[in-house]
Amino acid sequence: MQRSLLRFTLFFLSCLFIPPFLLGQRAQGGRSNAGGIIDVQVRYATGQPGPRGLHIRLEAAEGGAAGDCETREGGKCQFRPTSQGVYIVRMNERGYKEVNVRIELIGNTQGYATIELKPISDGALVEHPAESPGDSISVTDAAVPANARQEFEKGQTALLGNKTEAAIGHLQKAVKMYKTFPSAYFLLGRAYLTQKNWKDAEATLKNAITLDSNSAEAYLTLGAVYNQTQNYTGAETALVQGLKLRPDAPGGHYELAKTYWSLGRWQEAAPHARQAIANMPELASPHVLMGNILLREGNAQQARQEYEAYLKLEPNGPMAAGAHQMIEKIEKAMHP
Repeated sequence: MQRSLLRFTLFFLSCLFIPPFLLGQRAQGGRSNAGGIIDVQVRYATGQPGPRGLHIRLEAAEGGAAGDCETREGGKCQFRPTSQGVYIVRMNERGYKEVNVRIELIGNTQGYATIELKPISDGALVEHPAESPGDSISVTDAAVPANARQEFEKGQTALLGNKTEAAIGHLQKAVKMYKTFPSAYFLLGRAYLTQKNWKDAEATLKNAITLDSNSAEAYLTLGAVYNQTQNYTGAETALVQGLKLRPDAPGGHYELAKTYWSLGRWQEAAPHARQAIANMPELASPHVLMGNILLREGNAQQARQEYEAYLKLEPNGPMAAGAHQMIEKIEKAMHP
């Protein structure tokens, strides 16, 4: 039995598979009932990140509550709906105008909502919990002129509506109008990544980091680009820095796990793959990577469970055929 398992392990090490998934993207051809992640950023009208402690509500477009969260430092919070569909991110904060942002999680697993705090009256003074000294505030974003900010907002709206070409046009105008606009460079890099335009994505994200060295999202997205271009040394550097700035970023852990796996450092990949699965139970692809890692560890039975978990989440997904093959081979090796 032990020899059979050893032959099985050696055989599969030559045919393990891991597809080039983008951070927050799905490959073509797969459908899933899984949900995704909605990142929320609250900002003051000046462009500075909003305070912590604001209540944000998530609602299904057809009605009914889908989740609640409170902003953490930097005015950020996150939702993880369990199914795809159309959602409304709603903020109704005392002293400020109500804001509703429509998010479509259809055919993708990541959405973004930016909420601007607009006082109900010019003289409204609203008390908020004090910001911690570590809160990231971009001084350059705070100085953005109105015309550049309008182009940025148009680009953001277009990107959320999957109108990538239009988004790129608006964001290019924004950075032309105001060359030191880190948020616009970051979003433009995201748009290029969506198009698989790795060269422009890399250059633009580097600009965002140069202008705002505390942008965890820019580092993590740059790491995802480097994974796609097989620059794994660069990916490791960017992703490690991004996770230092934002240790709770599940997509960052998944990308770093892929990086270590590609570098042959599967022992270092394992904890990050586990973290990604724990934080993103609705995302299927990390289970395949975890299954591959478990095979390296010689744990065929648990590897099979990971492939089965993938198939449960994405029975017709882009890796479904490979997962079925792996399960069949595990069965043959376990019961020759």
